[in-house]
Amino acid sequence: MFPDTITPRSFPEILAQLDYDPFHLMPKGFPARPYIWTSPAKLAITRRLIRGKGWPPKALELLLKRAAEPCEIPEIPQTPPTEDHPKALDGVKHALRNAFAAVLLNDTACRERGLDSLRRLARAYPRWSVKPGKGRLRSGGISEGGFIHMAAAAYDLLAVKPLTPEDDRLFRAFLESTVASSNASGHPYCGNHATAVMRGRLAAAASLGNLQGIHDTLYGCSHNGEWRYGLIHQLRHDFLSDGLHWERSPGYHYLTLHLVSEMADVLENLGVDLWHAKLPPLQQDDSHDLHRAYGPAKGFKTIQSAFDAPLFLTLSNGDLSLFGDSGLANLRATYIWGTMYDFAYEAYKDPLYARLLSRAEAEYPQSKRAFPGLPMPFQNTWIADLSLARIRRLRYPAGRQDWNRDRSLSLSGRHEKGCTLFPVYGAAVLRSKPETIEAPGAFLFWGPHVAGHQAPGSLHADFFAGGRRITDAPAMDKSGYSDPLNPTWIRTTIAHNTVTVDRKSMFPYDFPTQSIWECDRWRDSISDGEQVLFQPGGQGFQAVRAKNENVYKGVTLDRTLVTTDTFILDVYRVTADRVRLFDWAMHVNGTPALPPGCRTATLGNELGYRHFSDVKRLPCSGKSFALTWQQPVGATTVSAVLPPRCSAWTGRDPVPAEGHLKIEGEINPAPARHTLLLRTRGKSALFVSAWSFTGKAIPIRLVKGSAETDVLVKTGAGAAARTWTLPLSSDPLSCSQKG
Repeated sequence: MFPDTITPRSFPEILAQLDYDPFHLMPKGFPARPYIWTSPAKLAITRRLIRGKGWPPKALELLLKRAAEPCEIPEIPQTPPTEDHPKALDGVKHALRNAFAAVLLNDTACRERGLDSLRRLARAYPRWSVKPGKGRLRSGGISEGGFIHMAAAAYDLLAVKPLTPEDDRLFRAFLESTVASSNASGHPYCGNHATAVMRGRLAAAASLGNLQGIHDTLYGCSHNGEWRYGLIHQLRHDFLSDGLHWERSPGYHYLTLHLVSEMADVLENLGVDLWHAKLPPLQQDDSHDLHRAYGPAKGFKTIQSAFDAPLFLTLSNGDLSLFGDSGLANLRATYIWGTMYDFAYEAYKDPLYARLLSRAEAEYPQSKRAFPGLPMPFQNTWIADLSLARIRRLRYPAGRQDWNRDRSLSLSGRHEKGCTLFPVYGAAVLRSKPETIEAPGAFLFWGPHVAGHQAPGSLHADFFAGGRRITDAPAMDKSGYSDPLNPTWIRTTIAHNTVTVDRKSMFPYDFPTQSIWECDRWRDSISDGEQVLFQPGGQGFQAVRAKNENVYKGVTLDRTLVTTDTFILDVYRVTADRVRLFDWAMHVNGTPALPPGCRTATLGNELGYRHFSDVKRLPCSGKSFALTWQQPVGATTVSAVLPPRCSAWTGRDPVPAEGHLKIEGEINPAPARHTLLLRTRGKSALFVSAWSFTGKAIPIRLVKGSAETDVLVKTGAGAAARTWTLPLSSDPLSCSQKG
């Protein structure tokens, strides 16, 4: 065999062979059932828990209540159910919960209900047509992958006791028919849909005792001459070398990680330890890669880094930027993806995960829970009762996240002096006092626009203080990706906290399109920004600087953020090869206290701009400007140094007619956003601002400098005065407190 790892570029026929297993992740055989949803050893833990006190007996009560509910499953419907297939999904959950309860309690009635439900599905499903690019159920494979996983788990549990030959043939034919649906998915490469398909494929193969099907899931396989990527590709390539997922959306990071954790749990039950497997990063394109993050040349990745990294993408209270299609405001909401951190704690016993799990339990009031008295994974109402099989302890220790301990994140990320850098993802988080939730913090993004879940907002910044998000990115309404604001607002640059040039959105949204899935690879170009500086500590401040020359032709965007114990300094340089219109915008949660002399205005009818309401033009004579936003708790004040010929505007951000999607993890919703827009025209512009969170303005003055030179800025007065030197070069910035 070759000394290097085979890829589908070279010898796909060898890669697909059952005996090719360079990472030693194939099971040696099949133990006693069950091994999909649980295992004999894990069942023993569940039985011990339900015999005790606390939440487990309540969880059992919920399971049995739902198991006994009637479930309509037509054996052979004339056509498949509706697009979301509620009858199919409800039916497979009904079969699974009864099969699990039957094995857990040796309950004959549950077993008969489980058999009946699975028989009806097994007769119906193979008769539904397989739609090219979709499969039999919902487009994309996420719902279908979950359906197949649960169907395989139900069969596995029911087969703990001997089945009749007729039932066994029926169920096996049902599971074998799912391969055609998995192969039909229109997402065979990188991405969360592909991971969902793999989850179903692995469960079906394992339940059938099909080693080749397991190998196809791990290493990939060919269908109709097209190579479909496997799980190992995703672990080597799609979780980046700083630990975060390539689609650059925390919500989709967790969706993918949840699916991976489900597969790791199945493999663990089969005697394979994927949790601790060390895999080398991918070094080159496997022929159909959807992103271009390869390497580094040395080192190994593990799944654990994907659990660690998002914990450092937050502020110390667990808050996240909403940039991208995440919808995840705080890590306390990871329960919506089930029990992945419960799995991770059992695999690694890391106090980081115990802290997250215990904090979620402490912070979510019982009044906000769908099932009071049950742990947070049970609040995931889709399969709440079935979480009983997954949580293996009554409670978790308090745990700890030591923000002041330096550490690496996977192979290239680093946490240093309380701040975190994700150089491949393209973001940094600054924390002025990481152990103090109320202290100011900042997030800056400069990564490439390589996925449809991103938005054209390079150098987008978000600020945090007082234990809350101060600024925000746009969110979808209840209709999700059908939200009519998606192409005209959410996918525009002006909706983000950065600079818009000539009222046009950044590449790859620099042309008229109704698509919300643009990405740079379709244009044979790149959108990457560049990290210039990461200065995590020293002299009482933290700093990060990034620039981007690829999102506006002939324009360089260059932003520096500085956090201190009391305020945030933002220095944004813009230079161009000709005269352009520059709009610097910050979308702040709260209502601005408008000064006298404002007049009603409009910001135009261009994409994004047309959605501002209650627009006011603010008086801004001279070189300085200040504005305060009132918030439910506290206030935020910006003090800005205006570039020449600058005008200032405010406007209310749009509120979708259907109301915002529930921002997951947010216990106290943020108020409506009101944007401050500073506009100037020229070949360059320098926007300098200081942000305080006490309701009092921070005095600020530009001592000297421009967008093309070093910049000296003075903040504060008297004993609190500081002079900041921000070189045009990549040298560190400095601060003098001599007044």
